[in-house]
Amino acid sequence: MTRTLSLALVVCMVGVTGCFRSPSPHFYSLVSQERIPSADQLAQNGVSVEVVPLIFPQYLNDPRLVVRSGDHEVLKEEYDRWAEDLDVNFRRVLLSDLSRNLKSGNVFSSDVYSQRRGAHVVQVEVLQFDVSEQGRAVLKSRWATAPNREALASAPLMISEFEGQAANSSSEARVSALSNLIDTLSKVVAQGIQSRG
Repeated sequence: MTRTLSLALVVCMVGVTGCFRSPSPHFYSLVSQERIPSADQLAQNGVSVEVVPLIFPQYLNDPRLVVRSGDHEVLKEEYDRWAEDLDVNFRRVLLSDLSRNLKSGNVFSSDVYSQRRGAHVVQVEVLQFDVSEQGRAVLKSRWATAPNREALASAPLMISEFEGQAANSSSEARVSALSNLIDTLSKVVAQGIQSRG
């Protein structure tokens, strides 16, 4: 009888332990929201643009997705995480969106490629990039563009703030809304580059 009771107790403990297992994390990635043209559709002699290293706020230096719950409080989702460093993912999407909006195959990051003579230079500082619990996505940034690196130091700083709404409360929808905001920023930056000739 004691042996049967011990066996039953072990089976029960295994079942209870299984119930308390942590859920598996989900990993998300920002993506360009529109179809990216193939290399032969981008003008290889299009405007040359160098994007210097992005500046990101410290609160986004975390693999967990950030959800803003108030003006002064953010929550970090334990099981919803970025598939890679957010600044790296953000930069890749920005480069892709800028390429498409400028119709140029010569948009590159100075993190990866060395400086090229005659390239316009873009610097972006991200001030806020998150979604509220209600699904309101926000991208606040300070950015500048100049015809070369020397001129960047005296180029006027532009401040842009964009908002979007997630389709629902899922993390997938929140990330999609954030991706859309990067494309909006890229359109404004592209106009800034084009206005400088």
